[in-house]
Amino acid sequence: MIMQEKECLDVMRGAVELKIYRNGILQEIERDHNLIVTAGRTKLARLLGGGYNGCINRIGVGTGSSPSADGDTGLTSPVYIPVKSVEYSTAKVRFNFVIGTSNANGVNIRELGLFFADNTMFSRRVRKSVIGKEADLQITGYWEIYL
Repeated sequence: MIMQEKECLDVMRGAVELKIYRNGILQEIERDHNLIVTAGRTKLARLLGGGYNGCINRIGVGTGSSPSADGDTGLTSPVYIPVKSVEYSTAKVRFNFVIGTSNANGVNIRELGLFFADNTMFSRRVRKSVIGKEADLQITGYWEIYL
């Protein structure tokens, strides 16, 4: 029996890892799951079917605290950071990023999102606590999607 599109895409999942450095010294490592939102699943289906030719090319950070939901389409007060590099392995893609000391300063980071080039959100994650981003903080990390 052939699975319906939503059932196939429902098995996809992802994870985000953050390493938070203050003045170059590692302060915290955090790894948690994320939600692949409906808009992201729809865009992926169009990509696979030839109806879209873009790619995921940035992450966003924002201040929103509402729980992740399938219908999410954006972040609250977003700041976007380009993906630094992309890695592929069996049934997984990893988007590496750096939120440098000059990025998103003054933002109380509570949520993160992964975005296609046309600004469609693919996935979202809400943190349990806030990162008060200042010039002495650098955050490195990756966003993995398991297929």
